[in-house]
Amino acid sequence: MQHAPRLSQSSALTICICLLLAACQKQPETPSPIENKKIELIQQDLVALNFGQSVDKTAFTGSIRAVNQSSLQSQVTATATSVRANVGDAVEQGQILIQLNNQDNEARLAQAKANLAATKAQANLAQNMMKRKQRLLDQGFISRVEFEQSQVDYQAQLENVNAQQATVDIALKAKQDGTLRSPITGVVTKRQVEPGQTVTAGQTLFEIVDPTQLELQARLPSDQRNALKAGQKIEYRIQGSPEPLTATLSRFSPLADLNSRQIEFYATPNSALNPLSIGAFVEGNILATPSASGQLIPLDTIQNIEQKPYVWVIRQQKIERIPIQILEQRYSENIAVVSGLANGDQISRVKFNDNDLHKTVTIQQSK
Repeated sequence: MQHAPRLSQSSALTICICLLLAACQKQPETPSPIENKKIELIQQDLVALNFGQSVDKTAFTGSIRAVNQSSLQSQVTATATSVRANVGDAVEQGQILIQLNNQDNEARLAQAKANLAATKAQANLAQNMMKRKQRLLDQGFISRVEFEQSQVDYQAQLENVNAQQATVDIALKAKQDGTLRSPITGVVTKRQVEPGQTVTAGQTLFEIVDPTQLELQARLPSDQRNALKAGQKIEYRIQGSPEPLTATLSRFSPLADLNSRQIEFYATPNSALNPLSIGAFVEGNILATPSASGQLIPLDTIQNIEQKPYVWVIRQQKIERIPIQILEQRYSENIAVVSGLANGDQISRVKFNDNDLHKTVTIQQSK
């Protein structure tokens, strides 16, 4: 049997001395304390809390229209001999705009007047004959039947006079229809006739609006009918203009349109509008009665606004991440109405990260 070689005493002693020296040279590791560094901000980086009210809004789109507007149609088929207004011209109610010429109407009127004169002459003759026979009846020279026949003849002639007078009135009306007058005071917005043009009965020749009274015309889906109440405040903008405007809901249809299922409503602007805004596209909101109070903060300071909104605040001189509830967003004013903050919180415009939580903040005062 073979035995393993043994270490000599000198070799074992040497190994022990090496191990002791290595142990003496190794220093124990001590973790360095994490310093809580201070973060310095300036006053412009912070926003103080304000308080306001959340208002329910119902969005809509519509247009600007004139309250008083009218169109002018031809009542007869005739030729336009003169046209006395152009697009953009101001016109008065009753002002002559078009003169039509229809020789047939002139001839009919002359014929009707002649027939009326003839029937009046016949009626006078029948009346005189009736009076003469009245005297003869009183003297006993004719029978009562003959006198009564003269009365019937006179009544028939009177009816002929009335019939011919109606014919004259119709012919006169046709002639007067050849002179077209403005139905309202306003401005011509459309002209669809030229001198020498033949127009037909019922054809629209002019459109006129009164630019002194304008209103909003819009629609809402029928399921939002509860937002429609006379006197409701409205905020809106006219396409192409950044200026915010206000109006008051004046009236609305009691029934929804059967095809679109929308309810039409109208609103009166609270300030005068430029007449050139007639027909312009409008978008806005119907404002309900304030429903809840909240804290007003800049909209752009809210983080993760679509899912779990929060803001970075300075609370008791430390950085905190505070979850909030958004009650209203006012994009045009960059303001949000929220809840969840405490009095004394200062909203930070600076975006921090999780490593900055609970760090002390010093605020450098502006000089």
